[in-house]
Amino acid sequence: MRFLGLVVLLAAASPAVAAPPDCSKATIPDVPVHGTVNGQPFAPQDATITFTKDGMVVDGVHLDRYALSIQTTDIFNALSVDMMVPGGKKPDGRVFRVLPTDSIHDQPAAAPGTPEVQGWDLQLEAANVDTGFTQEVASIRVELGARKGDKLPGKIYFCVPGAKAEIMGTFNATLQ
Repeated sequence: MRFLGLVVLLAAASPAVAAPPDCSKATIPDVPVHGTVNGQPFAPQDATITFTKDGMVVDGVHLDRYALSIQTTDIFNALSVDMMVPGGKKPDGRVFRVLPTDSIHDQPAAAPGTPEVQGWDLQLEAANVDTGFTQEVASIRVELGARKGDKLPGKIYFCVPGAKAEIMGTFNATLQ
């Protein structure tokens, strides 16, 4: 009985582990993208979106891949988000989300059983962070606007509690 009482006392004294914030539901501020990663500033200098036609085919469903990269100094200091769109459709005006869960089946889908966001990565040398979707749980919201020439404006809210990362704001990505 004493042991059970000690376990209950220790459990009550332990700080509660907070659930990761759900940035997939967040309102994105209308300011240039910025943030922090493990206490270090994340100050982007460039944003690109790379298009791959038929970037994935699942059960006969063709999906085009749009890879967003928001870079600070180079590709090794960047965040990236791989988004899928039904083949032949444009990403303009779409919202892409990653929910704060490990479950693929709970993620918004581009096609049955296929999440609309196929992965994400975050690297920032100054913060000693090199992580991605296979290592951490994140929540993400990407809102894309209407393209203007070779530019696609958008907004992002990107949270990775395990890397102490919170990055948010607007970008104007060059389409490649």
